[in-house]
Amino acid sequence: MRRCLAILLLGALGCGSRGPVADIRHAYEKGDYSEAVTLARHAIRNGKVPADVHYYYGMALIARGRDSEGFAEVDTAVAANPGLKTEAAAALREFSAREGVGRDEGARRLRKAHELDASIDLERGRFAVADTYFQDRDFQRAAALYEEAVTKYSDAPECERAYARLSECYRALGDEEKARAAMETLVKKYPRSGEGQGAAANLNEMIYQDAQHHMDAGEFDEAITAASDVVARADNRSLQQKARFLLGQAYEGKGDRAAAYEAYRDVIRNDRGDSGQIVERARTRIEALQEAGLK
Repeated sequence: MRRCLAILLLGALGCGSRGPVADIRHAYEKGDYSEAVTLARHAIRNGKVPADVHYYYGMALIARGRDSEGFAEVDTAVAANPGLKTEAAAALREFSAREGVGRDEGARRLRKAHELDASIDLERGRFAVADTYFQDRDFQRAAALYEEAVTKYSDAPECERAYARLSECYRALGDEEKARAAMETLVKKYPRSGEGQGAAANLNEMIYQDAQHHMDAGEFDEAITAASDVVARADNRSLQQKARFLLGQAYEGKGDRAAAYEAYRDVIRNDRGDSGQIVERARTRIEALQEAGLK
């Protein structure tokens, strides 16, 4: 008896609208997603099925909040029938905006829709979709979408976090120049925000590292320019003190003992008891300069 039922079921799957495909579609379209899931699972369990079965199964799973499983079924469906991509993308876009859907869940549905049909305009959803790529450490795609988002919606409040994450993306991708540019834009546009202040601190640290690299390479003028920038803009007193000391070293490297002396003196003058050994190092250099004949 069971074997007869299985044979009848498999025969019905190939009969267009006169079988389980039609039943699954009917359950799905009337919003009975639990029934659609049950019917589709039963059909798949009994043998090879048309792409439509996987499509409705996947979409019903997504409608019930089982997105990962649903996406896999949709992928199976569109692999068998690429013509389903547009329909699947449209449905996923609609599902992403449904009431009660969380930001991340909606963004991932919209992302899947866009992956199936790149002609879909993500609009301001670019910010949220970019966040999903960032969370998944797909920094290349995240950076591309953040760039689009901040360009098209430059006044949107989401830009603040987008610039911060854009900088992180570029650093992860090894593009320090673009990382710095994103950081500088963030500091300029949002100087008093938490993200902006954090970026300013990171940027000053990067500039100090640049100064140190120039110093190590014997590029004293460049080291002086970068270290002076840190002294002028950094809020971190410890970093300022290190930059002042580096200024002294760079001036010594240039042979300008008077300027070096003043830089080391600035280290001592700006000590508040929290500068550590750098003050002693500055005193040592002053004594060395004095012994060399500097009054």
